[in-house]
Amino acid sequence: MNTVLTKQQRERWNTVALGALALIVFLMFWLNACSSGSPNAAKTTKAVTPPATSSVVTKTENVPTSLSNAGEYGENVYDYAKANDWKNADVKAAALRDEVKKVRAEVKNQSAAVDRLDTNVAALDRAVTAKDRQATMREANQVTLHVADMTAAYKLSVPVAVTRLDYYGRELEVLAQAQDANKLQAAAREMRQTWDSLRPAIETLSAPEAKKFDALVARVESAKTPADYARVATPVLNEVDNLEKLFH
Repeated sequence: MNTVLTKQQRERWNTVALGALALIVFLMFWLNACSSGSPNAAKTTKAVTPPATSSVVTKTENVPTSLSNAGEYGENVYDYAKANDWKNADVKAAALRDEVKKVRAEVKNQSAAVDRLDTNVAALDRAVTAKDRQATMREANQVTLHVADMTAAYKLSVPVAVTRLDYYGRELEVLAQAQDANKLQAAAREMRQTWDSLRPAIETLSAPEAKKFDALVARVESAKTPADYARVATPVLNEVDNLEKLFH
C-alpha cells in the first residue's frame, strides 16, 4: 500500500513540476512579446542608438598661411600698379605665384576655386609684364576677392564681408578709370548688400562707425558719374580699415 502511494505521489509531483515549467516558459514568451511591442521599449531603443555623424562643418581651422599671403600680395600688386611702381609690382607678382602653388597643396576641397585663382594669377602676370596699369589693378583686385571667398571655409577673426567691402572700394577706383557706368552701378548694389549683412555686427561694436560707413554707402549709391564714384572710393577704403580694427 505504501509503495503504491509513493508512486502516485511521484506522479503527482512530476505533473506539477511539468506544469510549472510550462507556465514559466509561457510567461517568458509573453513578457518578451509585450516588451517588444511596448512604445516605451521602442523609445528606450531609440534613445540609446548612437546619433548619426553630423554633416555640418565646424570652422575650427585657421586660414592657411599661403592663402593669407596670397591675399596680401594681391593687394600689394594693386597698390604698386596704382602708383606705377612696376619693379615692386613684378616682385610681389612673383611672390604671389609662389604662394598660389602652396595654396594648391594646403587648401583642401576647393579645387575649383584654386583653379580660378590660378587663371586669375596668370592673367595678372600678363598684365604686369605688359605694364598695363588698369588691367593689373583689375586682376589684382580679383585675386583679393577670390582669396576672400576661399577663406570663408576657415575660422576668421575679421568677417569676410569686411574684405569684400575693401574689394568693392578698389573696384570703384578701377571702374571709374574705365568709365564703366553699368559696372559701377552693379558694384554699388553689391556693396550695399554686403554692408547690410555686416552692419548689425558693426553696430554692436561701434554705432558711430556703423553710422559713418552707412553714410559712405549712401554716397556711393547716389553717385552719378565716374568722377563721383572715384571721389568716394578713397574714403570707403580708409573707413574699411577702421572697420577691420574693430575686430582686433
